Amino acid sequence: MTARQGNQPQSYWAAFEWWQSRLASEFFGEDRKGTPVLFFIDKAELLALQGQTAAEELGTAVSAVLAWHGNPYRPVADRCRIWRRGKRQDPPPCLPLLAAAVLAAANMRRTTAGPGASAYYARLAEVLQPPWGGGQHQKPLQSHYDTVVELWTCLDEWLQEQAGARGISTIRKNPTYTKIGYAQSQALIRASDHAALNRFFEAARLTPGQPTEGARLLRDLRLWSFRYPQGLSKGLREAIGSDADRPLLEPLLAALLKGWDGTIAHGRIDGLLQVPLRVALEEDFFAGWEARWHAEAVPGVESDCLQHPGGSLELTRDTGGQVYALSGAVPGLGEALQYGFTARGARAAVRIESGRDVLALREDPVAGGWAETDVLTVFEPYIFLFTPHSQNRLRKLLADAGQRWYHPEAAPVPGWQATPELQFSDEPALTAALANSGIQGVRYIPGRRLSLRNGLRVKQEWDNRSLFLIGGEPDVMIPQEFRHELVTLDGQPLDAPAGSLVALRGKELAPGPHVLSAGGTDITFYLDQGTKPQAGTLTGPVPRTPADTIAVPLEGDVRFLTAQGRFLTIQRPQEPAWWKGRAPVLCGGGTARVPVPPEAVWLVTIPASGAPSVTLLRPQEPDVGPLSLAAKDFWSQIILFSQAQAPHATLWRRYQEAVLSQSPHGGSARV
Repeated sequence: MTARQGNQPQSYWAAFEWWQSRLASEFFGEDRKGTPVLFFIDKAELLALQGQTAAEELGTAVSAVLAWHGNPYRPVADRCRIWRRGKRQDPPPCLPLLAAAVLAAANMRRTTAGPGASAYYARLAEVLQPPWGGGQHQKPLQSHYDTVVELWTCLDEWLQEQAGARGISTIRKNPTYTKIGYAQSQALIRASDHAALNRFFEAARLTPGQPTEGARLLRDLRLWSFRYPQGLSKGLREAIGSDADRPLLEPLLAALLKGWDGTIAHGRIDGLLQVPLRVALEEDFFAGWEARWHAEAVPGVESDCLQHPGGSLELTRDTGGQVYALSGAVPGLGEALQYGFTARGARAAVRIESGRDVLALREDPVAGGWAETDVLTVFEPYIFLFTPHSQNRLRKLLADAGQRWYHPEAAPVPGWQATPELQFSDEPALTAALANSGIQGVRYIPGRRLSLRNGLRVKQEWDNRSLFLIGGEPDVMIPQEFRHELVTLDGQPLDAPAGSLVALRGKELAPGPHVLSAGGTDITFYLDQGTKPQAGTLTGPVPRTPADTIAVPLEGDVRFLTAQGRFLTIQRPQEPAWWKGRAPVLCGGGTARVPVPPEAVWLVTIPASGAPSVTLLRPQEPDVGPLSLAAKDFWSQIILFSQAQAPHATLWRRYQEAVLSQSPHGGSARV
């Protein structure tokens, strides 16, 4: 191919002009009025923009009009100078070149660590594909890059002239990366990230146009993304945790906040609002695990009918509800995770990526159980779902993070298994383990926030997760990041070394709200006196062998307790129909004999009415380790049972104290 330079023949500009029109329509159309413009371009975005047309690739379309002897960017700059003297109704005719610059930055983030200039210009040469000379063109691309900076300034000025009618500019000069920083900043945040960032602005109680330092925004975003990573792209999540990207992100976040209109945008799929669809597990005391989809509601869509190859998926929610109920042709979890799933409706769409084989789940109050997450941290309970194909990778992750491998149980997803509930305690080990595990879609971000651990909650409902019993106060985890910060409890200094788990029991806290604060963050929990201690009954040990049985009522909550603090559910028959028909007055008072498991120490009976009872089956000292959420919820109901006058009251009290003093040590626990 021969070299082309200077003012190229018009035929060379045809593909360039097609891309100019396509980019102008996509990123700077009239539908962008009042919203910040994020000029993000990567390979996937280019394919979507190109669609089914026979348009030439962006890189070769731009390369065809560049002057590869001298300043390669001069032909595009000349066109912009002519445009400046015209009506300037449309964006400056340099969008394909600027898009190529952003694509180079996106490719650099994918292939090269750090934002170094040499790496950027190498990627730019790869995108533009010079028609001759190979790598020798990297030098002129770099030495004449001031011209591209001028084109960024030109685009910024045009957006300012439009006064928001074609979008609000996020183009900012970067004091650290004065040239390549323009493209690099645009390569950090996708359009799909914008929705999640708007939710962050709202959660942080920021107001539209509020002048806020970028450093503060990035600090708060790191905290927020730890809890709510959904909707943030992998590239942005990595940038949030990278010190090298801090100079790029801080001014960009400030620009986005300045242009925010106070509304919450949401991710889109082919122009439709994306409904987040995640795997959720709900623990039933009697039936075990139940798996389902958790579909988070998006504003403005109360219901929709989504079409997919298998039929119609119906989304409905109650007014003001946070989740959708799914009906119709709901995709099977196992099949969707393996092969992927996409469904589109009139206003909304859902998409599940294919090839998922390891899922991490954490407690989620909106889901009402355990919900899929891509974030791991220390001193938080998790459950992993995995396929046999991924078991070795997951075992390596847990072993490298200092966790024991317990025999998994069958998960309620065909072909999948589940680990017991576990907690990580070694932050450096977890970080290194994730990096070497080969597991995709799961990451670690240290959170600079206080968090509550353990404690006995008054109720097991998820909307009462911050309500604890007096005597069962939670512990507070103080991250290392607070080693220079004052930690207070209700405004009074708290002796709380950073990196430690501090017990709040024994501080004579009164019923009502209590606030923990440190480093500008706070967390509120509530204490409740609970029900008045109940007398109940406690019988002596029941002589038996492992094959013995014991009579239990057919109604009420009846469970065995082990020395480890776990409960064992009891399968009881229902009262026969003939009994209900012939002796209606006696209904509700029946009993059944059930086998006593060898590991059972106590039998706890909580009737629908009347006093509860605790029966000692065999004397054994407590050996209570980390308890699952379900076990803690059950103990919260029985911890106040008073057995002061019973023969084995001392042993029961030791069990109560063992449960109250239990704290995680990075091990696993199951019920």
